[in-house]
Amino acid sequence: MHRRSFLRQSVWAAGAIAVLPLTSLRAAGAGTGKTYYVDGGGGNDGHDGSSATQAWRSLDRLNKTRFGPGDRILFRRGSDYPGAFLPKGSGSANAPVVVDAYGEGALPHLHADGGAPSTLRLQNVEYWTVRNLEISNKGPQMAPRRTAVHLYHEDFGIAHGIVLQGLHIHDVNGTPVKKDGGGSAILVQAKTKDKPTRYQDLSITDNTIERTARDGILFLGAGSRKAGLATGVVVRGNRISGVPGDCILVKGCDGALVERNTVSRCGALPRGEAAAGIWPFDSDNTLIQYNEVSDHKAYADGQAYDADFNCRGTVIQYNYSHDNIGGMALVCNDGRNASDVGNTGTIVRFNVSINDALRKTDSASLRISGPVAGSQIYNNIIIIPEKPIAGAEVTVFKATSWKGVPDDTAIHDNIVVSPQAPGIDMSKATQTKLGDNAVFADRDVTASASQLRTARADTGMLARFREHRPSLAQVNALVKACFANGKPVPNALELIGKLTG
Repeated sequence: MHRRSFLRQSVWAAGAIAVLPLTSLRAAGAGTGKTYYVDGGGGNDGHDGSSATQAWRSLDRLNKTRFGPGDRILFRRGSDYPGAFLPKGSGSANAPVVVDAYGEGALPHLHADGGAPSTLRLQNVEYWTVRNLEISNKGPQMAPRRTAVHLYHEDFGIAHGIVLQGLHIHDVNGTPVKKDGGGSAILVQAKTKDKPTRYQDLSITDNTIERTARDGILFLGAGSRKAGLATGVVVRGNRISGVPGDCILVKGCDGALVERNTVSRCGALPRGEAAAGIWPFDSDNTLIQYNEVSDHKAYADGQAYDADFNCRGTVIQYNYSHDNIGGMALVCNDGRNASDVGNTGTIVRFNVSINDALRKTDSASLRISGPVAGSQIYNNIIIIPEKPIAGAEVTVFKATSWKGVPDDTAIHDNIVVSPQAPGIDMSKATQTKLGDNAVFADRDVTASASQLRTARADTGMLARFREHRPSLAQVNALVKACFANGKPVPNALELIGKLTG
């Protein structure tokens, strides 16, 4: 759980979608601005950049230009663009600056190759839309704080209308250790020294992220409680694989929407490193829904979802979690700072977990740690096949201390399917309200099942879940069918069994 300490530091104060037709690009610019063409193979920086036949060649030429409302920067597909893109100038609300691709073939490939901290850096600009590019930043050796796309705003005020869409970001070799600086695919950073700075209407959607170390989409702070929390933040439809650390982390937001993202094949982190799949930090009213996270293997934590320090009103719903070493979800807060806002009002509901919490000991499907208040965990489905490690603990809900303990936690009307009656350990929490939770176990249906309602499960069904993984759409349909008026339906076990055919 040491991953949070990194977020309290300012670590860096320096730094497969089809191309849209040009008619759409003109509409985005509201009929204003200029169009600039860049061709990494056949262009020439001595041209004026006004047409495909007069295209510029390099990122250096682009970096000498100040762009304005309605301008369009078009990179030729199938071309290669070494170096760093450091654009200047801003668009406007009705006429953003649009970066896109033209021509036929593969996405235009921008790559700094470790020669710059970031390949694309949007610094103190607003109303930019960047889409349909391939971006990497792999140097000869790993380096701290390396990223592909860096949004950096300092003493700017409100940075409006930044959109990152349809990018293929891959192969960023930062460091795997957070305290050493880490690394990321997309880094979001708003800093306030003299002028309160935050983002508004920031959209990160439909991107593919692969093999970026340490993290995926990393907010070091889209805003702050002093400068104002970011609003209108949407992280949607991103596909992330081969990212071993924090795959999507939003910080400094109010009302962020994180939905329909897929995280898989996370890989391993060094001993002592903690990370999770999707989580908010120091944010209010975050909605995390319709996501799928699998194969998180962090040495510590390693859950699919998390509501973390200083988060109020987080809702984690309709998500799918499977094969994550740390469990389905974590709700936590560090009680060492009494002036913090704490973690209050987290809701975890309508989620499906299959084969999570894989450590032999001290593992749980859902862990609540530290002084968190008013959490509600209900209407989730937790399916636990035989653990891969002989003698491993089978615990669904567990409370632990972290300079304080959970208080006023409600856990009720969840469905658990397990080879044995699972444990529930909320002994360190205060004022826990345990309602009916339906447990279907193959054996030992009364052992360690205090406050859980149990019945026999089907051995063959659990065996099939060792290998079978339904789709996100299937588990969402299942969880909606298995509860009526907030209670498990009588034929819930039969409905769950149908997932395996």
